[in-house]
Amino acid sequence: MRDDIGLPKLLLDFANSFSLSRKEVSELNIPFLNVKYLHINGRDFIKIPEREEPLMLLETASGIQSVTPLLVLLEHLSRNTEQAQSFIIEEPELNLYPTAQRDLVYWLLDKCTQGENDLTITTHSPYVLSALNLALYAGKVATLFPHQHKKVAKLIPEKYWLKAEDFSAYFVAGGGVKSIFDTKTGLLSESQLDEVSGEFADIFDRLTDLRVPEKKTPAKPKLAKK
Repeated sequence: MRDDIGLPKLLLDFANSFSLSRKEVSELNIPFLNVKYLHINGRDFIKIPEREEPLMLLETASGIQSVTPLLVLLEHLSRNTEQAQSFIIEEPELNLYPTAQRDLVYWLLDKCTQGENDLTITTHSPYVLSALNLALYAGKVATLFPHQHKKVAKLIPEKYWLKAEDFSAYFVAGGGVKSIFDTKTGLLSESQLDEVSGEFADIFDRLTDLRVPEKKTPAKPKLAKK
């Protein structure tokens, strides 16, 4: 921004919004990364338990660098409860370990779906889809079996539960769009959760079937000549 480099406008807008947000959110605990964000004297730092001195944000792992500005901005925006907001987040899973992807999804559900707010996520990650499926299923089980409410909440906290009527999901490919949400079950279609893993598993099974010792053809008896 300082050197007037021709970055996309959306990226510049995000950077500007983050720059404004960190003035209001000078500290932010990020439990699923086990770090704390700090904004001190115009600079961004990350405090980790293993070090007494904080690291500069740009010195941390790529996953922390990717997600921290997003979380700071969302924390700031989520404090605005006066009007409905629409959040559109592209591939939030980038550079994150599977469990961190799951916990990031729950963070997004908590911060971006309150009141009349709505959240749109684009993703290639089966872990993101699985986390959303768990949030849907938790809400479904608690609704169908109210006496299990507390036990369900121990597995998936209630603030992350999703209602089927508030949710939709689509698969985009080949110039077309199709729904991957099963209205009968109120869940994502299993076949779409991780087709690649299913293909890998099928090939693995086929390779296992090929682990058969070679059958040797018995040698033909030789006749002695007189």
